[in-house]
Amino acid sequence: MALFSQLLKKRFFAPTAVVVVAIGVSSLLVSYQPEIDKVIPLKTPPTVEIATITLSTISQSITAYGLVKPHKQIDLASEIAGRVTWVSDKLISGGKFEQFDPLIRIENADYKLQRDKASAEKIRAQVDLDIYENEYQRQQGLFKKNLVSNSQLDDAFKMYKRAEATLKITEANLEQASLNVQRTEITAPFSGRVQQESIDEGGYLTVGASIATLYADDIVEVRLPISNDDLGFLNWPKQMRGALNPEESIDVNITSTYGGIEYQWDGQLVRIESEVDPKTRLFHAVAVVKNPEFGEQPPLTVGLFVTAEIAGRSYANATLIPRSALINDKVLIVNQDNRLTYRDIDIIRIKQDSVLIGQGLNNNDVICTSPPSIIFEGMEVMTASVDQSLDALK
Repeated sequence: MALFSQLLKKRFFAPTAVVVVAIGVSSLLVSYQPEIDKVIPLKTPPTVEIATITLSTISQSITAYGLVKPHKQIDLASEIAGRVTWVSDKLISGGKFEQFDPLIRIENADYKLQRDKASAEKIRAQVDLDIYENEYQRQQGLFKKNLVSNSQLDDAFKMYKRAEATLKITEANLEQASLNVQRTEITAPFSGRVQQESIDEGGYLTVGASIATLYADDIVEVRLPISNDDLGFLNWPKQMRGALNPEESIDVNITSTYGGIEYQWDGQLVRIESEVDPKTRLFHAVAVVKNPEFGEQPPLTVGLFVTAEIAGRSYANATLIPRSALINDKVLIVNQDNRLTYRDIDIIRIKQDSVLIGQGLNNNDVICTSPPSIIFEGMEVMTASVDQSLDALK
């Protein structure tokens, strides 16, 4: 029994001693642990890009696209009938001709005979007129001597006037016959090019039959579609439609490519059509370009697709800002304390990536061009080291 009691005491005190020692060691470790400094995280304001405002006079332009068309184009037709005896080598599609160049000749033998006949009839009528005029003068002398009656004098006068009218008819016939002879040779009414031809040598022409389509290439037109909104930026009287006076015409810069090389031509906007296209709801303006006669620059060819930059209105004390700086028709101003404040602005025009501002900004105002995702009034920001230039927007 004594041995059993000793064993029980050992089994009871051994775990208790381990627990006590463990608690003591833990207490010592907690008491002597190193102190950790508390670090409060710093607030880092977001970094934004900025731009400094400079007010100036800014001219706007309107970009439009169109096809080059002839300024003058006609369907050449015959005024007489006959067989074609000769066709010019220039009368081919794309052929170049000068004013008064002969293009077609029609058989003229019959027309020359008609002219000779009309000439002979005129001579005979002239002779008859001379005879009846002398007879009338003779009857007047006899009437004064009471040798002829009043009715005889009247008959002589009527014959004289009839002969006079007959002469005028024969003169008109001769002029018509002479014109028909001239019309047997059809010439170019202006300098230009042939768009297409529809007659060959040996063919027969009737009166009014189409021979070819010709167009002048010294001046060409470009029909440019313009939206109703863009129309307001043209320096154009709003109440006016139609042609402008030469001193009121608007400059247009035409650009296109020939053989991979870009060329430019200077033109003038001369009129705006009075009707709106019912399908596209667009206005159409017409620009005129004078093709260069000499030099290395090629002429503006009919049918070419071009880009036109039309000079528009100018706005004083205005500025252009990036579209990214616009927030609900407002901008963010970065003040001297690098804090953001909203500013109302007057938007004149939004074009691609730029916004034209008329009022609301002053010289040397600093605007935020890259607003952060979360914004509140008075928010502190850090500015980029480089002030963004706005010159590229002009």
